Amino acid sequence: MKVIDWRSFWVRFFISFLATMISELGIGCYYACGLGTDPISVFVDGLHGRFGLSYGTISTICNVIQAILIFLLIRKHLGPGTLLGVVIGGPLIDVFETLVRTAFPLESTSLYMRVVILIVGLITTGIGYGMGIGCQMGVGCFQFIPLFLNEYFHIDISYAQMISDGLFFIIGFILGGVVGVGTLAGVFLTGFILDKALDKTMAYCTKLGPWKA
Repeated sequence: MKVIDWRSFWVRFFISFLATMISELGIGCYYACGLGTDPISVFVDGLHGRFGLSYGTISTICNVIQAILIFLLIRKHLGPGTLLGVVIGGPLIDVFETLVRTAFPLESTSLYMRVVILIVGLITTGIGYGMGIGCQMGVGCFQFIPLFLNEYFHIDISYAQMISDGLFFIIGFILGGVVGVGTLAGVFLTGFILDKALDKTMAYCTKLGPWKA
């Protein structure tokens, strides 16, 4: 039977929760700025257009499917953080998109301000993904592909993220998802931001010690 270090568990769980909040805020900013969504959201947007479901609902369905794949193929990355993504990830996207659109209506917001929102979305998405992996409490579901590539093909995580983003971008574009400058920025920059956040988070969590032994 595994022994739980509850201090380490709750600190890591809080980081995982914060990572989910930050990454979903980033995705909400991508949708709200109207300059092209992040690569994963191009895929979600394409499905949204095809099936008429909200972005959050589509994300929740995708999260469930990928959580199953994580369980089957890279089980050691399954944990409370994965469950967080399944339960609150999708609804949070709808909440943050609505809040940002309400504060900055697309039709009356300047291009300069929309670029600022895009930059916030790009940075927070990458940081949230990196924190989610680094706290080692179970990864968010959309990290399945980069972690699968890293585990089975030994591809550096930043480049694995780029490959994953590229795949979601291509499939989403074919499905009719919104593409713009934000999408290209996401493909080329998210992986590197993720990598930096992952290193910082993992270094901090290593000092805490493992949450189970």
